[in-house]
Amino acid sequence: MDNIEDKYNAALAHIEELKLEVTRLRSLLDENTTSTNEQKTTYSTALVSESKETTVGETNVHQYSTVEDKLALYKSCFRGRDDVYPIRWSNKQGKSGYSPACANEWTSVCEKPRVKCSVCKHQNFMPLTSEVLSAHLDARQDRTIGIYPML
Repeated sequence: MDNIEDKYNAALAHIEELKLEVTRLRSLLDENTTSTNEQKTTYSTALVSESKETTVGETNVHQYSTVEDKLALYKSCFRGRDDVYPIRWSNKQGKSGYSPACANEWTSVCEKPRVKCSVCKHQNFMPLTSEVLSAHLDARQDRTIGIYPML
């Protein structure tokens, strides 16, 4: 638990540093730009063309792209935690949901259904890998996963 809290606090500190950097860069931009409309228009046009090139370059994935490129595109669209992921389950009564994927689930150390996963002493959550994403995207496999968003 402390590890996650440390990462969260580090992320908050990094966000504050980035906010300060944005403020500094904006002040530099205000100092360096002149008041003429022509120069401001030229600068904003350059920014727009740069952003269009970046967007086009990032989404240059097609049907003949490598699996790694396709997975990278998919990962860029759905961001969440990489250290754990939920897997979809359903029971005979029709109830379904998601629970963290555990390497010890239904093994000799697993005490399901007597002990809930949230209080189990043998938790061994599996990280989200390219193989897991490939299995999720493969229509021939019945393996649906989710993501835990980073708050």
